[in-house]
Amino acid sequence: MVVFELGPLGCLPSTIKKSRNGGKCAEETNALISYFNNGVGAMLKNLTSTLSGSTFIFSQVNWLAYDAMVNPSKYGLKDTGNPCCTTWFNGTLSCIPFLEHCPNRSEYFFWDAFHITEAACSLIAARCTTGSSVCVPMDIKALVQI
Repeated sequence: MVVFELGPLGCLPSTIKKSRNGGKCAEETNALISYFNNGVGAMLKNLTSTLSGSTFIFSQVNWLAYDAMVNPSKYGLKDTGNPCCTTWFNGTLSCIPFLEHCPNRSEYFFWDAFHITEAACSLIAARCTTGSSVCVPMDIKALVQI
């Protein structure tokens, strides 16, 4: 079973717009997310040791997503702070139906104020399926071969 960490919710466009922190991530929110994620990791280690025959993969995507947001060009992205679509209430809610979305969505991290784009999902999937340190104790390819 693969369990994903929560990502840096303090960097969601909706959180940034509501926090009025000068367009920066709400780091106090991200600190709480890190605390939660640490607890999930510990719980999965415990479950793996107590449930014989089980394998739990912990997908540590929080740091990857955060790094992609602060270093977008490293991941082939250009805009990691704004939604790709036009959203309700100045970028704090979901997409407004029937309005055009950005033509270059592969360059965006966020589709709307909450959800990541296909490009962001592909980045996470690529790192978790083939030998990187994102998924521990093994990548998904190794899990499938068990």
